[in-house]
Amino acid sequence: MVMRAGAFWLILFLLRSAAAQQLPVFDFKNPKTADEWKPNRNVSDLKATGEGLLLKIDGLDPFITGPARDYPPGVLLWLRMRIKSEQGGAAQVFYYKDGPREEHSVKAAVTAGEWEDLRLPLPALGKGYHLRIDPPGDGGKTIIARVAFEPRDILKAPNWLAPVPPNIKADSLSLKVGQLELIHSSRELGGFVVKVAGEPMAIGGNRGLIGYLHQGKLKWIDLHRAAQTEARIGNEWIEARATFTDDDGAEWRIAQAFLPSNGNLAIEVRTVVTTSQDRLIVHLPLLFLFLGAGSFGEKKTQAIFPGLEYLDKDEPSSSEADIEGPGSKRQVPDSAKITIPLMSIAANGRYLGLIWQASDGICAVFDSPDRLYISGGHVMGLLFPGSDPTQRSEGNLMPSDGTMLRAKAPLALRATIVGGNAQSAIPAVWDYHFLNGLPKVPTAGLLADYVRLGAAGWLDSKIGEQGLFRHAYPGQFNAHPAADAVVMMDWLAARCEDKALAAKLAERSKSARARVAYGDWSSAVGHIRTQAPALLLGDANEAATRAARQGWELLKRFSGDGSVKYEPAGLLDYGRTHFAKDANGLTANIVAAVLGAGVFSGDRKLIDEGLLRLRALDKYKNTVPRGAQTWEIPLHTPDILACAHLVRGYTLGYQITGEKHFLEQASYWAWTGVPFVYLHNPSGKPIGLYSTIAVFGATQWKAPNWMGQPVQWCGLVYADALYRLAPLDPNSPWQQLADGITASGIQQTWPVGSDPDRQGLLPDSFMPRRQIRVDVCINPATLQAPAARFYRQPPIYSFHTFKDLFVHVPGEVIKSEEERGSLWLRVRPCTNGAYSVLICGFKQPPRVTINAAPPAADAVKFTKDDGRLILRLTGESSILLDDLK
Repeated sequence: MVMRAGAFWLILFLLRSAAAQQLPVFDFKNPKTADEWKPNRNVSDLKATGEGLLLKIDGLDPFITGPARDYPPGVLLWLRMRIKSEQGGAAQVFYYKDGPREEHSVKAAVTAGEWEDLRLPLPALGKGYHLRIDPPGDGGKTIIARVAFEPRDILKAPNWLAPVPPNIKADSLSLKVGQLELIHSSRELGGFVVKVAGEPMAIGGNRGLIGYLHQGKLKWIDLHRAAQTEARIGNEWIEARATFTDDDGAEWRIAQAFLPSNGNLAIEVRTVVTTSQDRLIVHLPLLFLFLGAGSFGEKKTQAIFPGLEYLDKDEPSSSEADIEGPGSKRQVPDSAKITIPLMSIAANGRYLGLIWQASDGICAVFDSPDRLYISGGHVMGLLFPGSDPTQRSEGNLMPSDGTMLRAKAPLALRATIVGGNAQSAIPAVWDYHFLNGLPKVPTAGLLADYVRLGAAGWLDSKIGEQGLFRHAYPGQFNAHPAADAVVMMDWLAARCEDKALAAKLAERSKSARARVAYGDWSSAVGHIRTQAPALLLGDANEAATRAARQGWELLKRFSGDGSVKYEPAGLLDYGRTHFAKDANGLTANIVAAVLGAGVFSGDRKLIDEGLLRLRALDKYKNTVPRGAQTWEIPLHTPDILACAHLVRGYTLGYQITGEKHFLEQASYWAWTGVPFVYLHNPSGKPIGLYSTIAVFGATQWKAPNWMGQPVQWCGLVYADALYRLAPLDPNSPWQQLADGITASGIQQTWPVGSDPDRQGLLPDSFMPRRQIRVDVCINPATLQAPAARFYRQPPIYSFHTFKDLFVHVPGEVIKSEEERGSLWLRVRPCTNGAYSVLICGFKQPPRVTINAAPPAADAVKFTKDDGRLILRLTGESSILLDDLK
């Protein structure tokens, strides 16, 4: 037997060596190798040097293409590349026979100015494959020293054992905590049942296997057969202890304790594993819950795996509805893609969740329904070793290699089981917040620091030219008039302590204002649109009239059931993987716009029509937020912008009517956005907390895959909606959550002086592991709107309701008093100079007093037909309205 095993490993070694010898190598210090690679037009020079292949980059999307090479068929590969880039960012390698495609590529972050040794996983290729290398950035120099390959092994998995319902006898142990009950067998590790509100919800993993490598051989331990287990109960705790000796003489001890947590609302689970000898571990289950196994089966109402999965009724996980190809395999994901260490499933009016302390050495397993262990239900589990691209292929229970568990060094896991009555999985997110709170808001600098940052974006980056501004840079973004840019620069100038910088902002604002035509106050480059430009720069009454016309036009988009149907606008049908023609994010965006137009114009019929559509949104109650970015993202894809639109619409509904139901729905949809926010640091580096995943999917189902790659502008739109909801929802976490998202946006922004073309601009996306900002870069307006609230300054715009009146301020109402027949307000503008306050909803003209005196004739305008009052003010002012009816 020893001779046979030795012969096997010798043959395997020889085969691997032969495969490695067949693999191509590109040594770019060799001029002949360099000559085989061809640049595109955005690489202005390409030559071999003593360090490697030198690329001079001059434009967006540079790349070089290599010759065809043959690769051994059926051999998974590691691509190794040594590279140095002046700009840094994302490098991308395409592998193809008939043309590059996003889904046939790999990416890696490259730090500016440093040599990087990249190791990228490739599938098995074959004969006649080309490589295309896209270096980072759109300028500067990049050197590629070498590209080589080596075989990439994936250890062979055993036949996984399905759990079975534990043998619950009279001597079984029971722990009741709130609505949870855990009943544990006295003689079986993982032999427990979890009940929620008296009904069985899950069983434990009582058929676990431990895999380890010893002297080059993969060995397995069947815990059910090998372990001697004894469970005991104490004062409100249960502990199971298992001991066994493996085939190579190591003594193992596994202790798992269950005890009440946080005021008897959850069950804490502590697992500790020790071994007497070093062991190279490939698979070690620490805690598993198999929901529905032996009870409700594969049915579910909803499921959440933050950062990766957001599933509606009976939708399968790891599907290709949102992303196709290898990226769809999310059963064992890269741990850095998990925004909150939490998994939750709801079924039969109950939910069960698993929360854990995140660690590099521990990875999560999630499959709904369970196609890994075939339990007949759903699986949520925690494994050692961890998961990242260098450790395992995503979705694989087996890693590329083992991880050492040192002798007598305890491996510990601390987790919490939560559960209760609910129709959705969202209460598990509430539980996470209750148990852990929100992390501290990241350091983002003082207001003066932010003013310099924003000013650099407007004045010194490539975002503007000659009073015109583009949405983003670089790329095909044309500069155009932008009224919101004028407002933003005026806001910065009003807070700028540097007189010379304030003068530059005022001068640029003046030139930009001259470019904005009359009536074009909605021209904008930012993602967060408000009526502030009309109130600061234009004719508020004219803007209100136009808003009403726009609102009535938007109503034409609704179908008979109150939803907005998706219609393909190009060759791709982004609705093809969705189960309906509508989605809550698509519809809510239009509902919020109609209500916003209604309250700004004071058109009561338009408001009523908007409220009718808002009530129709209730058909999406307890569902997944999705479908808000159908310009490039599938309608089906879970989306943080959908959360933002839903929160905004229901918040307006509550402000207009005071109906508690609207506030409850606004709060619910605010909670649905939390799984998109990193509440634990995915990298351990300064920038990461509160960064936001835009969608749990990919552009055009292919690439980029946005899971694990924050797109902060989407989160900032959500933060703006949270800031507006926060004052209406006391004791909520919305302000702190919005603060954190905004602070992360400030952190992600290119610092002043870091890059002359990009300083002060927000990257389209961010790579947390390498702290790398990724083009394109977005104008400062999207960040500046929430930043005004973050620094507790007057917001760019706010909307308030008093009695039946709608008050619109380019700033804020800081005090108010209401009495019968009168209303007193004190308003604070967001900028210096003159501004307008628009108040809608009058049935007859009120008597107006401004700053305790009769107003000048040109300071007050009342439009009888529309019931609008426009007040022209300067500075902080008091307004008294009498004779209200």
